[in-house]
Amino acid sequence: MATNVALPAGDVPANPPGPTPKSIRVVDLTQIPTVPFAWIDEHAYAAIRGCSVKTVQRERQEGIGCPFRKINGCSVRYRIGDVHQFLDSQPSGGCTTAAGTQPRRRPGRPRRTAA
Repeated sequence: MATNVALPAGDVPANPPGPTPKSIRVVDLTQIPTVPFAWIDEHAYAAIRGCSVKTVQRERQEGIGCPFRKINGCSVRYRIGDVHQFLDSQPSGGCTTAAGTQPRRRPGRPRRTAA
């Protein structure tokens, strides 16, 4: 299983620490094109999202996530314009309810008190 590492501009190490270079793929986010019609692979897409390639693959199997194209039946590519549109459509913060409007917990079994 390959691991993605997203690095800011100019921070690409010659030999990344940790696992062997065969199992890790360093993605330099400054080298990803910004034009909306450019195509990127699933490793670059996972680095942009900040998740693992396995998460991207699982979402693709479940039919959720960003639109993609398969090239020659095996290579998966994402268009940058679709990636930006998908990320802009997602709620940020991870919480769908506004603060203070979360439902109150119903009373349940009374808690034990120290005797």
